[in-house]
Amino acid sequence: MTSAAPASPDLRAGFILKHFCLPLGAGVLLLALDATELDHAASDWFFDAAAGRFPLRYSVVLETVMHQWAKYVVVLIDCSVIAAYLFSFAAERWRPWRRLLLFLGLSLVLAPGAVTLLKAVSHKHCPYDLVEYGGYAPYRRLLEAPQPGILPGRCFPDGHASVGFSLLAFYFVGLALRRPGFARAGLWGGLVAGTVFGLSRMAQGAHFLSHDLWAALVCWLVILGLYLAIIGLPNGFRPAVAGAGNRPVPD
Repeated sequence: MTSAAPASPDLRAGFILKHFCLPLGAGVLLLALDATELDHAASDWFFDAAAGRFPLRYSVVLETVMHQWAKYVVVLIDCSVIAAYLFSFAAERWRPWRRLLLFLGLSLVLAPGAVTLLKAVSHKHCPYDLVEYGGYAPYRRLLEAPQPGILPGRCFPDGHASVGFSLLAFYFVGLALRRPGFARAGLWGGLVAGTVFGLSRMAQGAHFLSHDLWAALVCWLVILGLYLAIIGLPNGFRPAVAGAGNRPVPD
């Protein structure tokens, strides 16, 4: 492990602004968008008004391949990371990677887990449960109280999208390794995976667009918190693990 030079206040401030303040600003924007009809406009693309249903709700491809198999791929990745972390206690050469593996393994579990916990206390319904889409429940905005006598929907945020967005942890792995290319790949890979997972559920009428966006924000904040707790704030951008090199990474 290479010794780290003291981090300058500018580096730390830049990291916090980019990775924490800007996402919180996105959260404020999401609250503002909740007052618009954006969710309905996006879901209307997948809704057949004449038939009164979402035609792709029971699609074999979307339900089996995108909803089930795709999730198992991420689970397999996480199991591999956890196995590598445990192996690091038996193989000395893997010891320098232990913190990074711990961060990655926890991120892939706790980011979707946080979304699952939020779903467990949410009153918001899935689109196909709403009256305007052939269901039974009235639409309620995020901060509105649930309709009396209607069971809570437990459909917010999008748990399936969060599985894809949990891969954003690889962006922070790239930061820790001082590999900007790896960080960019992790960022775009996580965004694309979460978006594809989310769109597939939107097409089935299972989630609104805002459900996916909130899932992305929650995953980002959870992963960021784990990164700060396990890896730490930028510390002069020295290698976080052995063998990472001395290449700088964007702040």
